[in-house]
Amino acid sequence: MQTISEDGLFQRLGFENPWWSFTPETEIRFRQPPKRIFFPAFIGQVMKSGAGQALVLAGPLRAGKTVLLRQLVAALIEKGADPKSVFYCSLTAPSTTSAELRKLAELFATHHGHGPESQLIFLFDEVQYVRDWQKALLEIAEGWPKARVVGAVSSAAPALTTGEVSSGGRISAFVLPPLTFLEFLRFRGSEERLFGPEGGKAGQPLAVAPGVLGALNAEFHRYVNFGGFLEAVLPLAQGNPAPTFIRDGVADRVLHKDLASLSGVNDARELNRLFALLAVNTGLEVTMEELAKATGTAKNTLRKYLDYLESAFLIRRLLRVDRRGRRFQRAVAFKVYLTSPCLYAALFGPVAPENEVFPRLAETALLGQWLGSSAFADLAYASWRGGGIDLLSIGPESNKPDHVYEIDWADAHAGGGKGPKQLAGFVEGTNPAAKAIVLTRTTARPAAMGGLDITMAPLSLYAYWLERDPTLRNFHPKG
Repeated sequence: MQTISEDGLFQRLGFENPWWSFTPETEIRFRQPPKRIFFPAFIGQVMKSGAGQALVLAGPLRAGKTVLLRQLVAALIEKGADPKSVFYCSLTAPSTTSAELRKLAELFATHHGHGPESQLIFLFDEVQYVRDWQKALLEIAEGWPKARVVGAVSSAAPALTTGEVSSGGRISAFVLPPLTFLEFLRFRGSEERLFGPEGGKAGQPLAVAPGVLGALNAEFHRYVNFGGFLEAVLPLAQGNPAPTFIRDGVADRVLHKDLASLSGVNDARELNRLFALLAVNTGLEVTMEELAKATGTAKNTLRKYLDYLESAFLIRRLLRVDRRGRRFQRAVAFKVYLTSPCLYAALFGPVAPENEVFPRLAETALLGQWLGSSAFADLAYASWRGGGIDLLSIGPESNKPDHVYEIDWADAHAGGGKGPKQLAGFVEGTNPAAKAIVLTRTTARPAAMGGLDITMAPLSLYAYWLERDPTLRNFHPKG
């Protein structure tokens, strides 16, 4: 019986790395698919890595991690990197999955004459299929200390927020989330139509012409139902939404196939039942007791399932604080969100803006704008008997709420009246200097209540503006 030879394995690697055959006379031309807005920051993180450390690119299936890695290769080579110093390997192919990462790296280095001090780029795609992959990445980082070592994962992420570190600080995370609303508008060509040719440029003031808000809300409705993933958005630009792609290409692959089993989740039906229940409750507070009762699943098993769904970037859980803004010592309740509201539409069908579920999907979309930012770690919500706050951020130094949000999709506060009493009372009792923000469907104006200044802004416009204003995108810049 024949086995996979090193020559056969290297031939496979050569197929995935066509740039190895480039010569000085080669006219280098790479295809240029649309770039995510996270691309410049990702290149920056890659170039900062090295010295025995590794970078993990984490995000849901179909978020564009493979494309991002290949765009990185193109950018490096176009800037002058030796094509033979760049190694890419997808660990989904049977011929490579069975091989040790160190062996693949050594095969590449030996064939091209690279020593341990060579400046190399190692890119391992879907590396979660390799046993002890974090240890394997660090072994390569140690063996080639001047190399940049990157592993992309769709589940079992060592961290869920960009900038978080693990393995004693030797592995850092870069999260590629589903599409932001700004990206959705740009990939559809809607941003320029709505805000003019200068509207999308950083540092430029945003002019909202009459009638634009209605068109922006229509785009936001499309985004909520269909807009989380690029492969679904590009057909949408021609008027062909693809909820089946989202269902079959994202959720089903994670829930039914091998990724779950890699994390020790073996009962796909039970996992599906829980995920559907969480999807129905996106934007709501749930408790472990309620989930255990509704699913008939033991709490220890539930915790394992929740951890898996979060590490596969299908859901995120939000920390709860009390009416004084203090964390609970024992977390019995949390708020659950889908990582993209289009997952709800994929499971249960598109939702109209007037539907009672839509405000929660709009809130889910808002939260999604922070998924690729380190600011997500500062987000929380508040609840107490008879009241609560939809969303807030906590200052890491002050440990007090400093941005407090209420979702008012019904424009209930548009005409004045009683106003957002709970929001005003919460800010007064926790941090009077906090920014109070009411996110509406159509209302945009400053307001005040009991001496508290309140910003009222359309949620769709705020979600778009998050990517343009670094003070909103990242509440508390770190370093």
